[in-house]
Amino acid sequence: MNIGKPGKLFALPQTEAMQTATAGNGSTLPDLLRAPHERGRIALLILLLTLTAAWIDMLSYLSLGRVFASFMTGNLLFIGLGVVQGNSGLLIRALVAVLVFLVGVTFGSFCLGRAPQQQTGSAWHQTFARYLLMEWLLLLVYAIIWRVTSNLSQQAGVQILLLCVAALGMGIQGALVWAFKIPGVVADALTATLITLGQRFAQDLDHPGPESQEWRWSSMFLALLCLVYVASALVVALTSAFMLTPVVPVIIVTIAICALLFPSRQPTRSLPTSSSESNT
Repeated sequence: MNIGKPGKLFALPQTEAMQTATAGNGSTLPDLLRAPHERGRIALLILLLTLTAAWIDMLSYLSLGRVFASFMTGNLLFIGLGVVQGNSGLLIRALVAVLVFLVGVTFGSFCLGRAPQQQTGSAWHQTFARYLLMEWLLLLVYAIIWRVTSNLSQQAGVQILLLCVAALGMGIQGALVWAFKIPGVVADALTATLITLGQRFAQDLDHPGPESQEWRWSSMFLALLCLVYVASALVVALTSAFMLTPVVPVIIVTIAICALLFPSRQPTRSLPTSSSESNT
């Protein structure tokens, strides 16, 4: 299965066997994500993980040395800025965040690649839940270290430790969202989301006509991701001094895990797919 072919973007990048397996019981991940009754669950999962990424990024930026734990484009800019300005603190923090995030993505991709590549829907849910448990544990450690540290603004070593824990968790999360191969969705940043929305607006201008229901809902989903990210950043900025603020990501991922394990048989709205784009 070629990633570039229309309608075949839901694929884990590590394993060709997963993409072509059709015999036996269960389904591959691409088949699972094409099932209408699964798309709502995955949509909720991605919304929650986007909220987690935004929350962690704002906490990191405000309290851990003006760098990000998830938004690596910003950190790469900070590396260059640190070199030019001779700001060793900014340079070290940004470089550490990038390297640890890369480790998290590598480890997460390795774990996903070793998972059974053909499973029933409930087995896939359990696989995702076990995978997210790694991120949950990291976020729990993050919250505990944060709460037991006094005068965090004066503790450079603890700040870097917290940044490492957060970046590792965000890298693991990023590998999972990337594995879904949903156009314009990576959860850790919204540049691709805005590009996809812009492309859709351009297609609508070039080929005006009635929009399909799937097109409308998938575009609304992309817009909702942007709103969730902005709203999360705003809330963190307003409540960064509140004692429970570092614990919120743990709660969010807990909800995500529960949502994966909760049985559901109701049809739901669709996530954006390349097939819906080609209809326009």
